[in-house]
Amino acid sequence: MDSKADVKRRLIIDTAKQIIHESGITSLTLDAVAKQANISKGGLLYHYSSKEALIKGIALSIFEDLDTALTEYAKKDPVETGKWTRAMIEVTKDDLYNRAELNVAVRASSLLYKDLADGISNSYQRALTKLENDGISPVTASVIRLALDGLYYSQMLHVAPLDKKMQTAVLDQLTLMTRKEDV
Repeated sequence: MDSKADVKRRLIIDTAKQIIHESGITSLTLDAVAKQANISKGGLLYHYSSKEALIKGIALSIFEDLDTALTEYAKKDPVETGKWTRAMIEVTKDDLYNRAELNVAVRASSLLYKDLADGISNSYQRALTKLENDGISPVTASVIRLALDGLYYSQMLHVAPLDKKMQTAVLDQLTLMTRKEDV
């Protein structure tokens, strides 16, 4: 069971994510989070002493959620070979369809803080290591990883982003690549 402090931190993080999602990273202020979460600014500062600490908390929360979802998808997959890569595809699909702008905003904000960027990179590298050791060709795993990254970046940069139907077709094709005998 979560403590009251854990519940409060989750409220703060969820509220901050909502502000970023609805209004962009530049709209994220401690005052805005406190007001929207209906808590005092002092209560917010007790848990996150600065905007930087809050942004780090958001990034940590997103990557913990990613790791949890990745593990859950992999556990459900009855086929051992390629299960982590398929899990990454499913997590990406969920994220692109539900909250991709948020992840993009957090990644972009990581450029402001070197240690946050390093933490994000390390977290992503741990996920990629699972793909590299997934029993499929490392080249196939890398092609899939780069395609997933490309889906994010084309959406983030608004450079010919795919519509939802084409995104689904691409993600389905990537999944098929994990199941081929010669991967």
